[in-house]
Amino acid sequence: MKTKLFLMLILIVLIAGCSENKVTGNLELKTKSEKQDLSQIKVIGTRIGEIPPGFTVVTTEGKVIRLSDLLAQKNPVIIYFMATWCPYCAEDYSALSKIYNNYENNLTFISISLDLSEDVLELAEYKKKYPQLNGMHFAPGQEQILIDYGITKTTTKYAIGKNGTIAYRTIGAFNEEEWGQMLDALMKS
Repeated sequence: MKTKLFLMLILIVLIAGCSENKVTGNLELKTKSEKQDLSQIKVIGTRIGEIPPGFTVVTTEGKVIRLSDLLAQKNPVIIYFMATWCPYCAEDYSALSKIYNNYENNLTFISISLDLSEDVLELAEYKKKYPQLNGMHFAPGQEQILIDYGITKTTTKYAIGKNGTIAYRTIGAFNEEEWGQMLDALMKS
């Protein structure tokens, strides 16, 4: 009796061991690791070198703008977060007004209000103060855009290069020379 019990126990252990190896063997055959070239990995975010989060806005002229469509055109894009009550934004627009016509055909500039209470009519009135910036798009803000871009301050600028990644991110009013330096560098990126 002890011998039969012992033989049965050995048989059970052998069967369990063989079937476990068979399962492990199949998993090894079905699982393989592949290396991915780092240049194929695209990171979405708000840091330099990353692809900016997508969004869709409706401008003061009623035009629907999708960031993905702009990036597909392979032209630089400036996303500028502003408010009509911001004196530093007024400084930025005044300085940019002096040189904007040199760049307007080669880039898209979108001003998005971070003040969610500002509507299309208010932004359209504000835009009239800067006739030299006629080609610039103004759009009301959206909570999700502000969250995606981590916007807490006016004058936040994202400059996106021709390759569709963020080339520059900065906060603060620029003078004419600083705008020119950034836009010149962006045209080369």
